[in-house]
Amino acid sequence: MAADTCEVCGAADPRTSLGGVLLCDRCTDRRIATITGHPELPDPPPPLEIMSSDGRRHVLTFRIWRAPTGIEVELEEAGVPIGEGYHFAVLGSHDANIDELVTGVQTQAKAEVSRQYLEPNPHRSGWIVRDDEVAGRLIYSEDSGTAGPYDVVVDGRTFTWEEFGEALEPYEGWRFRMVIEDRCVDLRPDADVVDFPHPDID
Repeated sequence: MAADTCEVCGAADPRTSLGGVLLCDRCTDRRIATITGHPELPDPPPPLEIMSSDGRRHVLTFRIWRAPTGIEVELEEAGVPIGEGYHFAVLGSHDANIDELVTGVQTQAKAEVSRQYLEPNPHRSGWIVRDDEVAGRLIYSEDSGTAGPYDVVVDGRTFTWEEFGEALEPYEGWRFRMVIEDRCVDLRPDADVVDFPHPDID
């Protein structure tokens, strides 16, 4: 069976290695439910379509999966290279209401996609920061040897460190404060962790 398919059912895009076996989300969840006694998770909702304020159409697909620390619901932009585009996630406890987690990540996505941090530079090619705040994600750079260790995703677009630095040009001489946040919003009332028999869950 190909390495890019689930080793149990043959589904595409396996996301988890459990006990050395590459599994899709559904097969992973079935094994975890057997191990832990937790009920199987529901299928994810249909994709969510959002228009950003600059007129771009973004299609985000849901992912619902059980991590050792709880249930995570994600929205990932479709049709872009892996790791790029918009990505949102919330984490709930193992007995969380899935509908509430879905609503939470939808609210997060709609609020963020509707906000544009960058705008086209009116004086040259490239982008500049629209106001005095910008938020995004750090992702691995395929060209780390020349462009720096990470790329930056802002407004669903990927920028090198150099390109992002150019976007900050209007603020030369200003002070700044960088805040690093978790990749997902933690909605758990506690930090219950379930012991799985194998630690290699991606």
